[in-house]
Amino acid sequence: MADARRLIAGLALAFTACTNAPSVVALATLERTVGVGEGPVVVMLHGYGSAPEHFLGLANRTDLPAGTHFVFPRAPLAIPDVDHGTMWWPLPTDLEEIPRRREPGMDEARVRVSALLDRLAEAYPHRPMLLGGFSQGAMVSLDVALHDPRPLAGIALLSGTMIDEADTVPRLERLRGRRMYVSHGTHDQVLRYEGDAHLVELMREHGADVHFTTFTGAHVVTDDVSTELAAFITRCASAP
Repeated sequence: MADARRLIAGLALAFTACTNAPSVVALATLERTVGVGEGPVVVMLHGYGSAPEHFLGLANRTDLPAGTHFVFPRAPLAIPDVDHGTMWWPLPTDLEEIPRRREPGMDEARVRVSALLDRLAEAYPHRPMLLGGFSQGAMVSLDVALHDPRPLAGIALLSGTMIDEADTVPRLERLRGRRMYVSHGTHDQVLRYEGDAHLVELMREHGADVHFTTFTGAHVVTDDVSTELAAFITRCASAP
């Protein structure tokens, strides 16, 4: 009888812990489908101070698999003293610090995006899923890919950089065999090209299948990058 009471008490405590666990607030999303079909689900994260609407041009392309479903989540945090755009987590004053430490809010951003992927996997079962982003969105995308075990069909990192190198490098083995598209402008004055090139080198050393496009330009997504990204989505959607 005493053992039964202890078992019941333990179950009650476990139930209480579950019901008191903090819930993850769902991200607001802008979603578009290209044509009719069972194409891939593509989640793209915007950059610091930007918005999902800046990715809408991708959904207007005609060179994508029929039924490609784009999901553009809105970063959840307002930027102090700025009346437009949002952020995934506060940036340090010196952007060179991003690879050197884990910034407050990085873990929360990763959890929120992972929860979104869970919802999409349930809504669109058996469809390939790709994850990517621009700038800070690229940083969050890589962080999710390194912590989340789901088999993403592809990862696209546009003008990003290494975050928290001490945590990232030991996890890069998880990218072995993963298809990745990375782009960066050689004249980028926001996130230096050299930082992304270093990250690409390390990812390749750990077995990632990385296509790295460089262009003479700044912190932008060029028309050529958009075309290559569409081709990358198509390849990933059709690959076994």
